[in-house]
Amino acid sequence: MASTPPTNGHERTLPTAADLLTRCQLLLQELETFKTYLKSRKQDSQIEIAHFRNTVKSEHRTLQRLCDQKDAQATQHTVNSSNLPFLETVWGVVKRERGLQAMQKRFYWSEKGQRRGQKKQNSALVDVVAGDGLSWIKVSLLTNNRLLFDKAKLGWEDGSSSEEEEEDEDGEEQGKKEDQLENGGDEDDVPLIKMTKDLVRAAREVKIRTRSPKITLVLPKIKEGEVDAIDKILDQLRKLGVQLITSSSAFSPIDFEKVMPHLLTDPFEAFTSTLNIDCTILLALVSDFSHCSVEAEPWFHRALKRQVEIEDEENLLPNLLYPALADRELVCTDEAAKRMREIVDTIGTEGEKERTKWFMGDINATLEDVRGKLTQLSRFAVPESLRLPIKTQTPDSISDPTTTTTLPPSASKVSSQLTSINQSVFLHGWSRDITTITSNRTVVKQIENILAKEAKDETEWPLIWLCPTARSLVGKEKGRRE
Repeated sequence: MASTPPTNGHERTLPTAADLLTRCQLLLQELETFKTYLKSRKQDSQIEIAHFRNTVKSEHRTLQRLCDQKDAQATQHTVNSSNLPFLETVWGVVKRERGLQAMQKRFYWSEKGQRRGQKKQNSALVDVVAGDGLSWIKVSLLTNNRLLFDKAKLGWEDGSSSEEEEEDEDGEEQGKKEDQLENGGDEDDVPLIKMTKDLVRAAREVKIRTRSPKITLVLPKIKEGEVDAIDKILDQLRKLGVQLITSSSAFSPIDFEKVMPHLLTDPFEAFTSTLNIDCTILLALVSDFSHCSVEAEPWFHRALKRQVEIEDEENLLPNLLYPALADRELVCTDEAAKRMREIVDTIGTEGEKERTKWFMGDINATLEDVRGKLTQLSRFAVPESLRLPIKTQTPDSISDPTTTTTLPPSASKVSSQLTSINQSVFLHGWSRDITTITSNRTVVKQIENILAKEAKDETEWPLIWLCPTARSLVGKEKGRRE
């Protein structure tokens, strides 16, 4: 059998079981390397690749069994129907993306009048979720012949209308698209169009800062410009608002080691030169949990015991917080500093109180002395890139008519729902257009929910980075009980 052009980063030669096994081993090896890389970046629990990885493992086991079989004819039949080319194509797509979030993830949508429990009946499987959630990619190895067969099976007929009639119809296309998506009518669609409509419906249910994901169909075996009937189906797909990648845009081989660092979004790249530090991060910076090897005490409640376990695995400061804060001016609001000091004074250990003095500038010392003293009070060295101490600022009041503010109208709605301390922190960063660093997941979600309803577009969103893990003070038993 002659070789065929590469479509996904692998040269497709004579498909024997041994050939496929070798290719599958390479794919699995790259997945394992990527899994290790995710773990080193502390993102193994955030980037969803487990389902795809398990599918590849299952295919690998199947191919191993095929290599051990002696019935060549039966083996070749199974080889020809192997799912490996599809898996390779999906992985080839991933290598070209940024901001990967998931692979083979299912999304759901609701129809009008549908009960909540029925939602799971309507779903679409997305092969690659990238672009920080805003790019959905679906892969199909459908061929021209198969698509024509699906069309014939449904009894489709090519229309004989004139070009003028087709132009008139185009003017109504958007309305027809809405009707088709809202009112069903999928029974007369070929499977490829039906699948795409499902993806469009599911994407509408997802809003990321007021935006829905854009859909791309990767169809490496579909050839355009050869059969009118095929081209008409592709036109239908494009009118649904999706991008198509066909055989004319075939993938070339790519080195995984070179692209791996680019698969994940680096959140620090978008940080402003000045960072607004929330009270939760101030506490994490001075906590014994962050700096010391803490052993769980009998009086620790469940959350404190969990922090001991997490810190043993994560090492928050050197692996996440220090890199996040590096080479930037660090500020906090006076109210955040006040609240942090109140908590430290009430339950803080002597070590936590001492670190507070040095991090917050209570002691007049050179930057070198500050770093040196904090290194003495920690099991981790303080990097030279950390600009200390943290400076306090008084935030502007958005209710003060004499204050010039850049906040959008939606900010007043957000402000009305926040406590005074959270108003101080988040509105300050928002009005100064600087990134706010926090581990307060509840407040961040609250702000996002309000803006999802009130904001006109994503430009109204404040710059906030949610630290994926939090640290409280170890504190003292007496202080916590009081």
